[in-house]
Amino acid sequence: MFPSMRLALPTIALIITFLSSCSKNENFSDYEDNIENPSSKTTLASSETHNEIETELFNMINNHRSSIGLNEMEFESTTYYYAGLHTEYMIEKGNTSHAKFGERAENISKRTGAVFVAENVAKDYDTITDAFEAWLDSPGHRKNLEGNFDYSAISIKRNSNGDLYFTQVFFR
Repeated sequence: MFPSMRLALPTIALIITFLSSCSKNENFSDYEDNIENPSSKTTLASSETHNEIETELFNMINNHRSSIGLNEMEFESTTYYYAGLHTEYMIEKGNTSHAKFGERAENISKRTGAVFVAENVAKDYDTITDAFEAWLDSPGHRKNLEGNFDYSAISIKRNSNGDLYFTQVFFR
């Protein structure tokens, strides 16, 4: 791929994200790029820092994937870091968004060797089951939940009012 095209892909992904209308059932995004220097990828690592509801939703999604014959995704800590940053950003802004998704995807790609990155975001759900069911009911979210991914992480945080905000990032 030409270097100028490689730089343009994250910009194009952001433009598409900004031009698309997102409700709580339509917040998904993806990013694809080939890594030209695979020797630059780092070792994947797990983390025990995720909280109980994040683990519960992650397991719920993997159970769903298994039930339809898909592989279970492995929790990945670099992705968790970027998902957490984005969840905090959404809380600060008070809404869901894919702002700076191209930048997030590029950083994950550089650090893990990912060739395809996608994300689901949500808020305004009282429980993780409500969010999971809404993601399954949304074609774009379902595509990510059931996509060809090996790694993922979910960040779930509450704002000062106790409202849940969700960011799940996937990659292969």
